[in-house]
Amino acid sequence: MPEVKIRHARQEDHGPLCRFIEIVDNDFYPPLSMRGNGIEQRVWECLAGKHSYYLIAEGHSAPHDTAGNIIGVIGCSKFWRKENDAYINLMCVHPLQRKKGISRALYQELERDLMNEGIRKLYVCTWSTNDAAMRFYGSNGFIPYCIVKNDRGNRVDTIHYRKTFQS
Repeated sequence: MPEVKIRHARQEDHGPLCRFIEIVDNDFYPPLSMRGNGIEQRVWECLAGKHSYYLIAEGHSAPHDTAGNIIGVIGCSKFWRKENDAYINLMCVHPLQRKKGISRALYQELERDLMNEGIRKLYVCTWSTNDAAMRFYGSNGFIPYCIVKNDRGNRVDTIHYRKTFQS
């Protein structure tokens, strides 16, 4: 894995984080820019949310990138349905930095932090054509518990996963 620093996201990360999300936007289905109020509002709500918890991976990205040193991000809403659960609502890595262990490092730090705060269940969803995400969640102990057929388009299902942490 390249040299990576993982830190908590701050409100002043709004601009660079928006630019980073623009780089990975088309990796999502549908793209984040086409959901809700768009990227800028989504990022602001994530950074300023009362129960939001986001981690940023910083390293060296391509010199022409406008996202600064951000090469990955993971975030969740704590106390999602109950006081001891959370929902991962964003996880992505810069296209030039994939398959280097950055997602795993971000996820492991998020999991450790959440467990230390008393979170016992973690939820996430992805779409059925995102093979990399489905493999990632499976390899990290997530179990699919619900499939919503054609939720994201014809033959594109939403797959919901959950993981229960051992005490």
